[in-house]
Amino acid sequence: MYPEYLTHHYIITLIMFLVWIGVYFFGQKANVQQIKSFTWLLIFFSLGQEIFDFGQRIYDSSRGLYDFSLTKELPLHPCHFAYFASLLAMYTKKESYFYIAYFFGMSGAFMGIVTPGGDTIYNISSNLTAHFQHSIIILNLAWCLSAFQMRCTKESIFFAFKVLNLLIVPIFIYNYFTGENFFFLREAPALLVYNPLLPTTVWPWYIFWIEMIFIPYCYLIYLPVKKG
Repeated sequence: MYPEYLTHHYIITLIMFLVWIGVYFFGQKANVQQIKSFTWLLIFFSLGQEIFDFGQRIYDSSRGLYDFSLTKELPLHPCHFAYFASLLAMYTKKESYFYIAYFFGMSGAFMGIVTPGGDTIYNISSNLTAHFQHSIIILNLAWCLSAFQMRCTKESIFFAFKVLNLLIVPIFIYNYFTGENFFFLREAPALLVYNPLLPTTVWPWYIFWIEMIFIPYCYLIYLPVKKG
């Protein structure tokens, strides 16, 4: 982690906040052709960011700036599932993908922005791509909410909870054989800013705590986007 990390992080956050608002209001006013074109722009931009981020890690590893390992670079964190679910929601217009993107994204990705960790940040470029990994999810969600009028139901909370726990099983097995920490099942995330929603980082109690607060937390973030 480099010295200006948090300062740059919050500058990027402010800029992205303005972008989120702009995209949301554009989606409300856009016509059919504009919605189609901008949707494809978001999809290609999101995929391009992932490819660039992966390539940058390989390149920076060759320069001794990053410890690259294929087993830890796979897109297996909850935010990755939210990221690609948001793309599928825009592409297919299916709200089931939107539910996963929204509840995973507004919990994991949003908290990743508000309470950042810096374990994989080593320069401004890695700061930007790491931020995009989270903030693009919210960008895509803003577009789904405004352009496609996607909304959540109470049942969608339990759907997301079920998907989360179904994913935990293969992720746990993968972590066991590789020693990785996807879904933070082996170790709590190392945060630079205190997260009041994570009062304990002692294993395995923080996992039980997250399971316990997932539905109440999701209910709170469901209220602004509920159907009807």
